[in-house]
Amino acid sequence: MSHPSAFLPSRDLPRHVKSTPLPQLEEALTNLQKAYALDHTREEWIGEPAAESAPPDDAFETQCVRTWLHALIHYGCQYLEASALVDPAAALLVHLAGQAAGGSRTCVYRFFLGTEAPTDANQAEASVSIRDVALVEDALGARTWGAAPYLARRLMQQYAHASSVPAKTLELGAGTGLVGLAWAQWLSTRTPPPNVNVTLTDHHATVLANLQFNAQATSIPWVHVRHLDWQAVYNAHHGPLQYHTTAQTVPDDNEQRTRIYGNVPSDVRYDMIIAADCIYDPWHARWIASVAEQHLARPTPGTVQPQLHLLMPIRSTHTAELQSVYDVFSAPHSLRIVLEQSLDGTDNFGPADRIRATTTTRTGTLVAYRHMIIEWA
Repeated sequence: MSHPSAFLPSRDLPRHVKSTPLPQLEEALTNLQKAYALDHTREEWIGEPAAESAPPDDAFETQCVRTWLHALIHYGCQYLEASALVDPAAALLVHLAGQAAGGSRTCVYRFFLGTEAPTDANQAEASVSIRDVALVEDALGARTWGAAPYLARRLMQQYAHASSVPAKTLELGAGTGLVGLAWAQWLSTRTPPPNVNVTLTDHHATVLANLQFNAQATSIPWVHVRHLDWQAVYNAHHGPLQYHTTAQTVPDDNEQRTRIYGNVPSDVRYDMIIAADCIYDPWHARWIASVAEQHLARPTPGTVQPQLHLLMPIRSTHTAELQSVYDVFSAPHSLRIVLEQSLDGTDNFGPADRIRATTTTRTGTLVAYRHMIIEWA
């Protein structure tokens, strides 16, 4: 009963909470925490998406756990001797609601470039530890979304055998920073260019605070965190836009709280700009285009081809957003899509399950993604 893989809630949880001795309730709660991996840092191995799969249906067992936890919390609120069980039981109940409801959590992402499913952590091309924090103040970037590890891996694949790599990289809507930090970690294991620089940006103060934490944890001196407002860049080139997106709001004091990070100077150019799952409003593509027009370096003979990389999940609810990308990055515009690639992957943003907690293989809801590479025409 104590081994996580052998623990089956419908069979092993005490059926009657009130008549169960307190030590048995404590043991059952501990076993649940182990089964859902609340007692250790999570790992995800990012390899070929084809090696990933949806986990077995865990709905029945999950419902058993939820029912039991509700009963335990109710019991703990009524009887003083069981009151110490309320907080850990409530924390587990929140965890079951999925990443959107969860609190702070750390995950180590390991990236593998081979086509076969990885079997040894030492085979990883890069590894990075990322902290997610609670979703507050509409801070969508406080959590790592499913597209991020795939874009990081595709960048490594593209330049794994290249004679030169982008020296200066700008990440838009970096969120937890997984893409940019994994890319920086991979560069640090090679021979990075003399003027290497990876700049991670976001607009939301809460997101920037966590992004700074993750960046500092890597101890890579040429990784920087900056504030960047896409709409402000667009307005500077096209005049004030009388439009306010409802896709994400920011705190009233956001401007004050983001000053400590500094802005991206308007005259700085980057060899590569990257963005994973950053377009959830039809205007976002236009704003990102303005940022790219301002910050993407122009092609120069003998240097790496400047590129903007977008990776988007294909959602039936966001067809207008996807179409906006094609509208903005095509003729007659100066930045155009030169390559598209589709991949089937997963998104682990849903409810927690016991299977996912005990494996390093990325699991979750199957999702189609599209990778777009954009260059100057």
